Amino acid sequence: MEDRSKATWRFYSTPAGADLVRKEIREVLQGKPPLIELSHLMWRIEHGEVLDRDVGTLGKGLNEARLSYGGNEYRLYYAVLTDGEHLLLGLKFHKKGSNGAQDRAIASARERLAEWQRRI
Repeated sequence: MEDRSKATWRFYSTPAGADLVRKEIREVLQGKPPLIELSHLMWRIEHGEVLDRDVGTLGKGLNEARLSYGGNEYRLYYAVLTDGEHLLLGLKFHKKGSNGAQDRAIASARERLAEWQRRI
């Protein structure tokens, strides 16, 4: 079967190699069923098979993947980068709560993207 992937996922890590986004996903989802749903959502994004409700554009190169599960809302903030390959860079993951928390998560994702771009 031919691989129809349009992009490849990577997760932000610090210059020292700390894998922050994977850690956030583990801490928030704790291996529970939403983890499978997140995996499916990421696959759909990777293969260009998203629904309008799956993703949103936040401007300045930042996007959000939206996951609803069991009455909870989760967000994976990511960037689409093209530098020889089509790369989806996971920047920040969190369980949606108050607007203040979401604003801080978006600001963190933007900071991580800027730092990543300075490194490459």
